[in-house]
Amino acid sequence: MQKNKQYSNGKLLISGEYLVLKGAKALALPVNKGQSLQITQNANKGIINWQAWHEKGKWFETTIHLSQLSGNHGALCEEERNLALIIKSMNTLCPGFFDKQKGYMVKTELDFLPEHGLGSSSTLINNLSKAAGCDAYKLLSLTFGGSGYDIACAQHNNPLIFRLENGKENIKEQDFNPAFAENIFFAYLGKKQKSGKSIEYFNKNAVYSSDIIEQISNISEDLIKAEDLVQFNDLIDRHERIMSEVLQIEPVKNLLFSDLNASVKSLGAWGGDFVMICTELKKAELTNYLNKKGYYTVYPFNDLLIK
Repeated sequence: MQKNKQYSNGKLLISGEYLVLKGAKALALPVNKGQSLQITQNANKGIINWQAWHEKGKWFETTIHLSQLSGNHGALCEEERNLALIIKSMNTLCPGFFDKQKGYMVKTELDFLPEHGLGSSSTLINNLSKAAGCDAYKLLSLTFGGSGYDIACAQHNNPLIFRLENGKENIKEQDFNPAFAENIFFAYLGKKQKSGKSIEYFNKNAVYSSDIIEQISNISEDLIKAEDLVQFNDLIDRHERIMSEVLQIEPVKNLLFSDLNASVKSLGAWGGDFVMICTELKKAELTNYLNKKGYYTVYPFNDLLIK
């Protein structure tokens, strides 16, 4: 039986959230936790048996009938609706990849829990695009939308500056491994944000200008050049102040970590997913502090960096 195996990196957006959609430069970090995909042909004509696994076991399973992709999907769960949309869009970009005259077993495996927001959707889009030989950015546009920085992370092993220029992705890999990396941590806040809803909020409520976009772009580049933690934290704090005014939302440190001796920055959509915490506290001290507040998923910078 034919097998098609793929793997893509997960992601964290260090800077440029929201405004990356408007042309700001964003600093993005591909991480060493990603998703694998294996497609095996079988004799179940016109059917895709789909299994999704993560680090704690199977989390989703369904059967997709290729002849029913254009039907009413109201009775399907969110994951099934998303898959139907993705496969239907793949048929537009790469006609015949999922052939109605053939059967398929698809198995995906995440290195993280899907609610962590490390790229369960983007890694799936990129894996399927690689398997079918179609453009991942186009498939993203037809399905979940977004800037595409997460697809860039899926495809690259080094930190990168991502920018949309006239609707085209401009990607430049960067040497971003700070000498003070031991002072940088990522903590999961336990609330996965829906990118679509966050973007909708941004489009309705955000207040920004070309000057603001340039300021964020400059911060993205300066973060890479920061020589010490003090300089890095100053940039993070400035980024948070700017985006707080743009989004008209209180910074996460003010809301959750006002008593913490650290700079704290929201990563990606504000209000959930991960935050970056930059502090002189030791890992054990920070972990103890976060655990007392109910946050148990903490990664040092170097534990997520792709080596």
